[in-house]
Amino acid sequence: MFDDQFEFFLADTDKSKEIHYSIRYQVYCEEMGFENKDDFPLEQEFDEYDDHSIHFIVRHKPSRQWVGAMRLIFKNGQPLPMERHCILHEFTDTSNSDKSVELSRLCFVKEIRRRVNDVDPPYGIPEDRSEVKETHKVRLLHNPRCNNRSIIWGLLRVASEYGYRNNIQNCFFLTTNALAKIIRRSGLKMMNIGEPCNYNGERFPFKMNVTETYFSEIWNDQSKKGYYLFSEMGALQKQRAA
Repeated sequence: MFDDQFEFFLADTDKSKEIHYSIRYQVYCEEMGFENKDDFPLEQEFDEYDDHSIHFIVRHKPSRQWVGAMRLIFKNGQPLPMERHCILHEFTDTSNSDKSVELSRLCFVKEIRRRVNDVDPPYGIPEDRSEVKETHKVRLLHNPRCNNRSIIWGLLRVASEYGYRNNIQNCFFLTTNALAKIIRRSGLKMMNIGEPCNYNGERFPFKMNVTETYFSEIWNDQSKKGYYLFSEMGALQKQRAA
């Protein structure tokens, strides 16, 4: 169960959002080179969509290191990113901007990515088998069960839980065709809604029904805990220590 290895937090404080942006900077600017480091002198990667997004961060429980991030973008009266990048056969709901979100900036630090060899990760994050050295920003995780498939499954669960709690109907996202096949084989339903686009590699637009995903039987053996609020971390740690 990925609950044994990872825990997921809604970044509901300034500090937790800084952690989220710092993970993105590490992955997209330093490790992958998708974004220009010079555009982010504070070493926090963010864009115009973050003002109308909610943010999640992932912690590796044994090492207590922050290793992953994801955001959910609300329409806020303007197109979602995929609507700007892809030719879609089906458009998101424009009548109520709170009913649809786009899952975006799903990423993991290099130490997590290098441990997997059977998943084509989303958003152009390929496996990297080069040596990873321990730094002040990432301590090496010495557990062979740490891999990005676990985090992907966990974040999909978190996204569906948040959406269900907040009456969101659909979750849209761009991903590779290979990862889409893996998600479908796991038992989750997703619908291709448009033509592929070139966004850090070939990506396909998909839609998932939030309620259907939340109640999927796949979670019965995988995740029981969902996500926590970062603002309640202190109380959570005291509860665990009791």
